[in-house]
Amino acid sequence: MNDKAGLERYAFVGLGANLPSGSSSPAETLKAVIPALARLSAAPLLVSRLYISEPKDCPPGSPLYVNAVAALLPGDDETPDSFLGKLQALENGFGRARTGTVNEARTLDLDLLYFGNKTSATQTLVLPHPRAHQRRFVLEPWIELVGERFQFQQHTLGYWLAENQDPQLALFTEA
Repeated sequence: MNDKAGLERYAFVGLGANLPSGSSSPAETLKAVIPALARLSAAPLLVSRLYISEPKDCPPGSPLYVNAVAALLPGDDETPDSFLGKLQALENGFGRARTGTVNEARTLDLDLLYFGNKTSATQTLVLPHPRAHQRRFVLEPWIELVGERFQFQQHTLGYWLAENQDPQLALFTEA
């Protein structure tokens, strides 16, 4: 994915899970949501490898996360808000419960990181994602898809990764 002009049309979604969804492990949940995400894209879906990360800013005792980033090409009539609604419907379908606890454990988390060159600052959606550049579990899989030179929040993803102090990630491997 090296076409800079083309990248500016894409939406990037952070995927995460650290609780089972039904009988599925967090990794199985991320794999299971991929076909549904592909149906939201006007071009072939691109998905990074799965990574294991320590919980960041989560309640004590939170389990490890499985994370990835996906690149989708939204339809011409798609807006950031309509797209967010579709992501939240997918989360709900996988048993996501919102109790109000900040950064609580979850069966599925789909964060809209970037939606073309669109910006938003509403109660329900801030774009670009305000903390994506501070999270190794977003940066590493995102760089896997677009490279270190992709511009985000006035710097490259590579710059943000070099500045990041989060613990190293591990690649997910099947047991």
